Amino acid sequence: MPRNISHAIVNPTTLKTLTKSMLAISLSMAGLAHAELYSSVTFFGDSLTDGGYFSPITQGKLGIKESGQFTTNPDNVWATSFAEQLGTTAVPIVYLGNQAGNNYAIGGARAGKDIVNTDFGVNVPVASVNTQVNGYLANKKVDSNGMYVVWGGANDLLAAAANPANAINTISSAAGSQVAAIKALKDNGANYILVPNIPDIGLTPTAIAAGAGFQSSGTMLANLYNQTMYSGAVATGANIIPLDTFSLLQQVAANPKAYGFTNMTQKACNTSSSLLCGSSNLVVPDANESYFFADGIHPSGRAHQMIADYASAVVTAPSLIGVLPHIATTAGLATSERLQSHINQIQSSEQKPARKLWATGDFENQDIAGFEGDSNTQVLLGVDFAHPNSAHAVTGLYGNITQKDFENSGVRTGLSNIDLEEVGFGVYHSNTLDKLGGVQLNGAVGFGNLDVDVTRAVTLGGNKQEFNSNADGKRYYANLQAGYPMQLSSLAITPYIGATASRVRLDALKEQEMSGIAMQFDEQKYTTTYGKLGVKANHNLADSLNVFGDVHYQKQLSDNREAASARLNTIANISFDTPMVQTDDDNFGMTLGVSKSFGQLNANAGVTHSQGDDDKSTSLFVGLSSTY
Repeated sequence: MPRNISHAIVNPTTLKTLTKSMLAISLSMAGLAHAELYSSVTFFGDSLTDGGYFSPITQGKLGIKESGQFTTNPDNVWATSFAEQLGTTAVPIVYLGNQAGNNYAIGGARAGKDIVNTDFGVNVPVASVNTQVNGYLANKKVDSNGMYVVWGGANDLLAAAANPANAINTISSAAGSQVAAIKALKDNGANYILVPNIPDIGLTPTAIAAGAGFQSSGTMLANLYNQTMYSGAVATGANIIPLDTFSLLQQVAANPKAYGFTNMTQKACNTSSSLLCGSSNLVVPDANESYFFADGIHPSGRAHQMIADYASAVVTAPSLIGVLPHIATTAGLATSERLQSHINQIQSSEQKPARKLWATGDFENQDIAGFEGDSNTQVLLGVDFAHPNSAHAVTGLYGNITQKDFENSGVRTGLSNIDLEEVGFGVYHSNTLDKLGGVQLNGAVGFGNLDVDVTRAVTLGGNKQEFNSNADGKRYYANLQAGYPMQLSSLAITPYIGATASRVRLDALKEQEMSGIAMQFDEQKYTTTYGKLGVKANHNLADSLNVFGDVHYQKQLSDNREAASARLNTIANISFDTPMVQTDDDNFGMTLGVSKSFGQLNANAGVTHSQGDDDKSTSLFVGLSSTY
């Protein structure tokens, strides 16, 4: 369904700037700049996606200012808003006009059969979806990080309904043509192919007017086409991202008021086709907002916006979920850092009691990959055991309880809450090797049991829904550090080098609702190795008062993170990937603290800060230790 031009009232440049500004704000609130995910978006399809192929005729030859798209002009079809939400634009290919756009969709297009439109007194060629794709591939190079949209088949269903005796062959042939287009894109390097299915045409005003029998047939034919097409598309091996507009329309029709619609059964336009429908052609002044259908089969402006919002939510959700292993890893590094701070105090202490109990509490503000968490907490409890046959060796056991809560209740679409809890334990060892000039060695290994609760918000047509999911997980880690102490007057300085290996596994997440909006995400595994260079220092201000600190640079040396695979709950047999969000691979960190002894009791407090390009955290810690 063709195009709409939102230029009638507001200056185009101003509108475009305002729109992008609003989108930038909403996307940043989601904790992720979606514009970074896909470098381009290209559309192939029919009138549901057509951005204005016929506008030179309707606006030029016919002189209808608000026309050219199959919706409530000057509203846009979904492609325009969807592209903007991905940080790019949708520019239509037009008849006898601009051929340099990225929206090749044409109203009336069949999946694999080229036709000619004669409605305007002139023969206008209408390339099939297959021809659109082949034409693109003949003249353009596929963008491997681009999004490709292939939405066809609706006009073939209309042809099948008009010729029931040949309906099955028509549907089979059309589905095969769309699958061929998808395969051609995949074979030429397209990695992300968005494939919406056909909505339930039994719910359209045209079907309703034709009676219950036609409605039932329309629903059946749409189901048949969708199943045939998706089955063939999966067989190509392409990474197809399904959009279940069939279920979406049924869901809206079941509760239209929740999505802002008051009429699901009648046409918003009083013209013969929404292609010629403008704001002066609405049956009531706000019909483009309150009616779902512009004409007998095409969505209104509000409905198109809802489809765009739905598509954006689907193609960005796996990327957001894919950040969870990085968050768990970063939280684990903070635990290791706090343990290392305790080990540093062991190494700076002249006396090594036979046994010492210790505890540290952390209060932390974190920003990880755009997700902000305030007042996160962590507690470490441990016991040190000195070795009777070694003056400098200490071995210890510790346990940790960690609570991370990243909340953004204001987000419209995206992850509104991530609650990560870890209960873990580990063993550590520290020693000073006199034979090597006093080199300090320490290491630790640990395990954590993870529990992750995720809330994903999706706003469609003003209706904000929240989908909850939960996953268990495991974190394993090991680190090793070596330093060479030097004494400068009363200041002890130790340059050091270290490495940390971490492995995080998160079980699958599944949102419980059975709808085309709800999703599930497959198991994720993430193994990393970090290298670390730093200097730690300790200064005795008095017999029982010390100031200690640490400055370091940490760099990720290896990373096997893979894209998170996702599924729609209503089409669970199709798994798909989306691009990964880039996360920090290095950071600078520092710790500054003070410790004070009170007999056998020692207290310490301080601040730790780490800073990367996207990740940062600041924490206050307090600790107590006592011999026994």
